[in-house]
Amino acid sequence: LLESGSLKDEMFKLFGYKLDTPTASSFVQARSKIRPDAFHTLFNMFNERTQKIKLHKGYRLLAVDGSVLPISSAIKDTKTTFYKANNSNKPFSAYHLNTSYDLLECTYDDIVLQGNAVMNENGAFNEIVDRYDGPKAIFIADRGYESINSFVKVGMKNHKYLIRVKDIHSRTSVLRSFGPFPDAEFDMHVRRTLTTKQTNEIKAHPEIYKFVPKNQRFDFFDGSPYFDFECRVARFKISDDTYESVITNLDESEFNIQDIKELYHLRWEIETSYRELKYHLDLNTLHSKKRMFIEQEIYAKLVLYNFCSRVSNNIKIKEKDRKYEYQLNYVRAFHIIRNYLKEKGGKNPPDIESLIAKEILPIRPNRQNERKVKAKSPVSFNYRYD
Repeated sequence: LLESGSLKDEMFKLFGYKLDTPTASSFVQARSKIRPDAFHTLFNMFNERTQKIKLHKGYRLLAVDGSVLPISSAIKDTKTTFYKANNSNKPFSAYHLNTSYDLLECTYDDIVLQGNAVMNENGAFNEIVDRYDGPKAIFIADRGYESINSFVKVGMKNHKYLIRVKDIHSRTSVLRSFGPFPDAEFDMHVRRTLTTKQTNEIKAHPEIYKFVPKNQRFDFFDGSPYFDFECRVARFKISDDTYESVITNLDESEFNIQDIKELYHLRWEIETSYRELKYHLDLNTLHSKKRMFIEQEIYAKLVLYNFCSRVSNNIKIKEKDRKYEYQLNYVRAFHIIRNYLKEKGGKNPPDIESLIAKEILPIRPNRQNERKVKAKSPVSFNYRYD
């Protein structure tokens, strides 16, 4: 429930500015007795008991993405701290959040937390897939998570994947060994025999074989140097001169190229969720420099996010004759719910459902804004007051 104020100010707000408000020191001593794993377990148990499974054509839609959370470099370690980061001599410390996000329920389903200095998005993706034990799912991910090993792993578990890859003109695209492809929209199947061998026969037939070097992880040879791999490659326009390319194992009888385009577009919701988590639930304004406490806050904010989202999902907007279709203002809803959780003293709780139902926004499809990417730094502890 901590917001962006200093720890002492947050304690005053939480306990109603009473004389017997616990001190910041006592709060720190108390939280030092709890391991971060306890918060991770709480996150998992809360999901098990409160989630409502929603399906699209019989599948859960799980977006997988990562986000960097800058933290203080006053304490340095080998997992979270870079030296000479961004071509400077200053240390840069951060956690890397790898999460799976339910695009239909708008909640976080799983998280793999890594130090930014040792992050491995492919490894995190595989861990999320290995731990998943729910209904059939489509794992949707952006570039950075593409890996033939991951494609096969998802398929072996009888799930589906839809992952954006670098376009056909990129020299480092996985598609270069699957081509040639036309420089236009297409939707086609690709078959290759993966192998660790480099014989003249294999080198002479790149349309049949794909060499897998020893430094590239692949877990499915099972004693044989060959593995037959098949996937579907789709390329579609997103503007007059820009294309996106994706690799998937979705069946054309269930999902045509327009369906694939719409599914991938839905992935953007996980980007929106990170913004809400960091800026509206204040994950960016951490209240400690110790790594153990930071991990506690990350898991706690994910639980709070899921609680707020599930409450909001059950609120119905009154139907009226309007120009646009409307949705809840989730940012306002999150603030209302968090304030409700802080209510103390036996007071009658506010009618939060009616309050939230009044906070709505029009849905304007196909609106786009250029994404502004800039370096992030942790929010300073100095002068953090209300």
